[in-house]
Amino acid sequence: MLYIFLLLFCAFRAFLFFAHFLLPLFLIKCYNKSGGRSMKCTIKQLAEELNLSRNTVAKALKNSNEVSSKTKQRVLNKARELNYNNINKELFSESGDVTSPSNVNNGSILFLTKTYAPDSEFWTAVLTGIESILSNAHYHLVIGIMSESDLKKMDFPTALKDPSIKGIILVEICDGAICNALLQYNLPIITVDLPKDYNPVLDMIDIVTMENKKNIHRIVNYLISKGAERFAFVGDIYSANVGRGFQERFDALQECLSDNHLELDRKHCLLTETSDEFQDFQTVVKKLQKMASVPDVFICGNDHTAIQLIYALQFLGYQIPKDVSVVGFDDIPASERITPSLTTIQTPKKYLGIAAARQMLERIQYPNSPHSYMEYKTKLIIRDSTI
Repeated sequence: MLYIFLLLFCAFRAFLFFAHFLLPLFLIKCYNKSGGRSMKCTIKQLAEELNLSRNTVAKALKNSNEVSSKTKQRVLNKARELNYNNINKELFSESGDVTSPSNVNNGSILFLTKTYAPDSEFWTAVLTGIESILSNAHYHLVIGIMSESDLKKMDFPTALKDPSIKGIILVEICDGAICNALLQYNLPIITVDLPKDYNPVLDMIDIVTMENKKNIHRIVNYLISKGAERFAFVGDIYSANVGRGFQERFDALQECLSDNHLELDRKHCLLTETSDEFQDFQTVVKKLQKMASVPDVFICGNDHTAIQLIYALQFLGYQIPKDVSVVGFDDIPASERITPSLTTIQTPKKYLGIAAARQMLERIQYPNSPHSYMEYKTKLIIRDSTI
């Protein structure tokens, strides 16, 4: 008799535990199905139900490409089961399945550039960063390349008139007049680098650029400490399409020389020669042949110019860095392959592209937000082309 009593007592205690602790939880999860009032389901609850992180659940509900389709479907099913109300239904098909990214097209972004070489290693690296962001956001990338003649005539690619184009990203196009003309298309514009002189157009576009002066000061001071005294600059700073980057690099050289009570060796500077002229090897050789001597150091506006200069100097019998040191800017892959390897200043090319693409997406989503100016730090890379 005592044994039966103990069994009944234990059963009664178990019932009380269920009624007091487990039944409320059960009712919270199932109350929606019975048609009554329910507690609001949260991302945290979905995450606990699915044994996933809240971050993963949030990304799945936004149809992010960082989450697999299988996981998205699990999250969607559970969200519907618990009547989660904040599902973006446009991201899913009518059948309730997660839409395939290949079936989503938000439009196209025009990547507009001017290249002075068949395979500019600077803008192709920027392009990689841009594409990595836009493809995940389901935008196509359309590439438009303008020649010097196109820029002068403002002869833009026909793709610009395509209604699918939702914005323009400019790389190596810094002419204020070009930027102003592009504004007439009423599209968001993001530029990597910017016109060298202030222009009202700068208040109407977003800018992504790099810090240009600090590491010019560092390398110039370093070379002065090694005994260099005569410095010349090589790079176009007068053409309409020159960006502020070239101008700031030239200014930084002059500032640093002044701080050290030295003057720029203007007799050996090449300041009006365009990038197209530097593409012609014989032109560079002739420019150097007109010089009675060479300076201690050539500071170049970019790596492409520095590499062409090194080839011409070597052709004329100069030894680098014994006779003259050469410094570039950008750290394109060829700067490490050349012999001697090129001392340069590394720019985060891919991340400039990523920043430009992200800003484009933000500008499309929030067209009236304040325009932005983003500047990335650079890094000095000392190699064999300097003493």
